[in-house]
Amino acid sequence: MLLMDRENLLARGWSHVVSTTDDVGELEALRIRVGAPPPALQRKGRRPHLDLKWEGRERALRDPEVTVFETTRDLLRYLQASVKEREREGRRGCDIGVE
Repeated sequence: MLLMDRENLLARGWSHVVSTTDDVGELEALRIRVGAPPPALQRKGRRPHLDLKWEGRERALRDPEVTVFETTRDLLRYLQASVKEREREGRRGCDIGVE
């Protein structure tokens, strides 16, 4: 699932897009779809993400596969909850015994 902030308040005119599963392929497909240049895909830092501005940003905001959040804070809260849910599901899967 792709998540995007409407606008980064610390960098006006820019938005970030992340994948809830850190899927670089998913991010790359969106980058191509919205016409953003290759350097928009950032692989350094805590998680891969897209840095978008101008037309690419506007196209991503309208993309039906992108969930848009009003603030970066809202995006990060949702992402953290998603990661915790995946971890819980993973632990539940380990509890299932194989006979």
